[in-house]
Amino acid sequence: MLATAMGRRPHVLVVPFPAQGHVAPLMKLAHRVSDHGFKVTFVSTEFIHEKIIAAMLDKDGKQSQIKLVSILDGLHPGAN
Repeated sequence: MLATAMGRRPHVLVVPFPAQGHVAPLMKLAHRVSDHGFKVTFVSTEFIHEKIIAAMLDKDGKQSQIKLVSILDGLHPGAN
């Protein structure tokens, strides 16, 4: 495996287009990449980030190996 051969884990940055139908498939891909030993950082807008966090809390409580990072989406609170 590449990750162990190099002595450290490769890092993948995942940045989906913030639209319906783009985030979930890339999150699935991020999990698969993470399962193969890669360090994964998933970047999304604040609005989508909140939805991802809420969805992950509904799961079986398993700790994700994916680092979630949010960026400003330019919307004011309540404008969603």
